[in-house]
Amino acid sequence: MTNSQKIKEVLVQLKTEAQTIDSDASWGKAIEKHDLILIGENFNKIDSIEFCHSLKEIHNIDISYGDLLHIIPTLCDSLNMKNEPTFFDEDTSKLAGYYIELF
Repeated sequence: MTNSQKIKEVLVQLKTEAQTIDSDASWGKAIEKHDLILIGENFNKIDSIEFCHSLKEIHNIDISYGDLLHIIPTLCDSLNMKNEPTFFDEDTSKLAGYYIELF
């Protein structure tokens, strides 16, 4: 299984778990399980830098942050997830990361 396939599986798992969050306790369990914070009104967004850390430390997927940034748009498109690029300062040529909207 390729890293892309593994990452897709993690995104699907995160989406499923985020959709079941109904209390502070379930939110906390999801954060602890994946070692990343689910943000947004519906706890349905993640930050790419935290996601990369989770992939490496929790899910044992060896990928550089640069490589992850390169594949996020394609992965999100294939899963019908939105992604919002973030930039350093106001220079849109310097990609800092993405917010990934799980649902």
